[in-house]
Amino acid sequence: MKRILIIEDDEGLRDLLENFLEETGYQVVKAADGLEGMDAIEREQFDLIVVDVMLPYVSGIGLLKIVKKRNPQLPIICITGYGNSPEELAEREHADRVLPKPFDLTDLLAAVQELLPEQAR
Repeated sequence: MKRILIIEDDEGLRDLLENFLEETGYQVVKAADGLEGMDAIEREQFDLIVVDVMLPYVSGIGLLKIVKKRNPQLPIICITGYGNSPEELAEREHADRVLPKPFDLTDLLAAVQELLPEQAR
């Protein structure tokens, strides 16, 4: 089963994403901020990361830079509610996908399935 790390400071959205992705067949680990996310990445292996661009302690962009430097193949989906400049920054730092909030869960699932091919689940 593919493992996804969700790093999102909005508890309601974090829980919604967890429930949705688990229902579609993924194992999910959650983190509430950038530090928790980095701790999880240090301790565990993930097949994909979903990270909010704006996070407390370590930003989503900072986390993206660190992860891509260590493991450029690890797919990362950035989510942002702050318009074009964070989206452009995430793309420049090699996010695999950027989803502007609010996004449809089917768009998230499509991105996840594209980055994690079905046969590899």
